[in-house]
Amino acid sequence: MRLLSPYAAALALVALTIPPAGNASAPPAVKERGRPFWLELARDCVVPAGESAFGLVGEAVSFLDSTDSAWRDDVGYGVVAACVYQKKLLKPQERRELVARLSANLRRGIGESGNDSVLLRSFSALDLSVLAALENERPALDEAGYRRLLDDALAYLRDERDLRGLEPRLGWIHATAHTADLLRFLARDPRFTLADQARLLAAAWSKMTAPGTPVFTHAEDERLAASLLSVVRRPDFDPAILDPWLARFVALEKNVWEKAPPDPATLDASQNARNLLRSLYVLQSLPDPAPTAGQAAAREKALATLQQIRR
Repeated sequence: MRLLSPYAAALALVALTIPPAGNASAPPAVKERGRPFWLELARDCVVPAGESAFGLVGEAVSFLDSTDSAWRDDVGYGVVAACVYQKKLLKPQERRELVARLSANLRRGIGESGNDSVLLRSFSALDLSVLAALENERPALDEAGYRRLLDDALAYLRDERDLRGLEPRLGWIHATAHTADLLRFLARDPRFTLADQARLLAAAWSKMTAPGTPVFTHAEDERLAASLLSVVRRPDFDPAILDPWLARFVALEKNVWEKAPPDPATLDASQNARNLLRSLYVLQSLPDPAPTAGQAAAREKALATLQQIRR
């Protein structure tokens, strides 16, 4: 898994459009190009004569469900990062088609857990984070398209049940972190409304505290906190929106210790919640060259809540 700095991230042969994905492995004709070809493309995206960036990106994302992490990450993600974000070689319509393809992948096998279907979903979310980052520089989506992508991202965060981070056989899976990366860039968009700010806060809370959620151990809390940092750094952020959200942390902590010994599931939820809030506070405390008016107030509210729930 590739981390997008500083807090964490940032397309099967085609003719005129990109076909649906979800293959068990890349088409043979795509693999025949060889890994050196794809790794070179991921380095600097020099498109060979007779080829198109759109076509090559479309081939590259056929590796997103590969059980080989090098194909999945170095090619399936790396080519998108190089060609779409760094070189900016795709036209707006091509980017919209790619967003539609990757967004559809988020629902393929949703609800399953413990098998390989999660790979396509998780790494599609990671690739979508690249497209969302580019939206902040050169928008290609209209208002309806942006809202569909935001809705899809929040739904995927809510519905993904495979919460594995690093798995010995497969390498990085990390669906929660990849979705957090996507939401981090979507939350920076001017089209992200005040209501959306509250939705993201609620979604992060629910992901960390939903019944049956284990304690996250692979920096998922930090990546989700980075998406929330995008909220508190917005010029239209109102710190008062945090008050009911932060009250949940206090109520959950109180609920944990009403039983002796505490319920294990509630204890896990409390640990995830504390980790999320701690990570958010740390990120808000790092040097910021352009702090917004609401950031200081948000940081103090987070600190006051941490002092209430510390053990």
